[in-house]
Amino acid sequence: MVLKNNRFIKGCVIFFAIIGFLVTLTTSYLFITYRGSLTSLATETLLLKTKALKPADTPGLIRGAMRGMVDSLNDPYSAYLDPNQYRDLTIKIQATFGGIGIVVGADEENRLKVVSALKNTPAERAGIKSGDVITRINEDSTQGMSLDDAVRLMRGEPGTQVTVGIYRESERREYEFTITREIINVPSVESRLLQGDVPVGYVHLLQFTATSASEMEKAIHALVEQKARGLILDLRDNPGGDFQAALDIADLFLNDGVIVKVRNRYGREVVHEAHAGAFDMPFVVLVNGGSASSSEILAGALKDHGVAPLVGEKTFGKGLVQTVYPLAAGDALKLTTDKYFTPKGTDIDHVGIAPDYTVPAGKNGEDQQLARAKSILLEEISSRNP
Repeated sequence: MVLKNNRFIKGCVIFFAIIGFLVTLTTSYLFITYRGSLTSLATETLLLKTKALKPADTPGLIRGAMRGMVDSLNDPYSAYLDPNQYRDLTIKIQATFGGIGIVVGADEENRLKVVSALKNTPAERAGIKSGDVITRINEDSTQGMSLDDAVRLMRGEPGTQVTVGIYRESERREYEFTITREIINVPSVESRLLQGDVPVGYVHLLQFTATSASEMEKAIHALVEQKARGLILDLRDNPGGDFQAALDIADLFLNDGVIVKVRNRYGREVVHEAHAGAFDMPFVVLVNGGSASSSEILAGALKDHGVAPLVGEKTFGKGLVQTVYPLAAGDALKLTTDKYFTPKGTDIDHVGIAPDYTVPAGKNGEDQQLARAKSILLEEISSRNP
């Protein structure tokens, strides 16, 4: 045991010595190659710290420099994420957080208002209602408070408490709720059975999160149990999200074959394929200009394999993949690292995916696209069961 420990220690010493040498070598190379620019950067930092009328915060200067480096890529999808932004992105992808379960917005007077209290959450059970004006969170007045700050104050570790003061305009009365936080699961899938002579299931995928595939599978099984004979998958205004979720959901609809091809800057290509076990039911996919990224991965795979027609309008056209790299201070770098192609090798970036049936959005609340999708689906069901 001692011998192994000694070897381990010696190995660590050698490892860190090599790392130190490489860092020194890299630093020397950068200084020699970019001496003028690095000198300017150091001078600028010193001037900002000592001469600027408004005191300069060193961490803020560093974050600004990091943002500037990313901005130099001229890539709208790459970004430096400060700790709060990185935490918010992680929560969005994981779709779970400690909180009370309300969606917050701001009205025309810039007051914080409850958009909705999610079902079966502490907020709903406490009696908070849509339209309530949030006046106070713990001891902090919400006057002039940003939405992000309000959300951050209400989130926290499950089991801890937060006090929310609200004003209910319909009753002209103030209330105070002390609520115990719980794990909140944000649903990404909504489903229902559409009315008609032939039972048809409708599944609306709002975004791609870590739980979307399991939610989708449960929704489909529930609709099958309700005797649905076909399915409409709605990807309209779905901005994308978790890449793995797109693969897993595509796998629910495809028995085999390529889902998507991903290629990096060096031309190295990774091909993601489906596995046997797809559900057997006719279905149609709704898309529009708000269907982007992971939505287009899924729509492109389904279209190329001919398993479902696309109905609606051309998709957004984002054929790029971002990778998030955590950094040392709780921040992160979101960087475009790959380009993806549909199973047939189509590059959809800045182009989008054209639907099989082009249908404009309806007016006055009429959903023409959904109506057409249902009509196409009923024809398919009828042709399979004449």
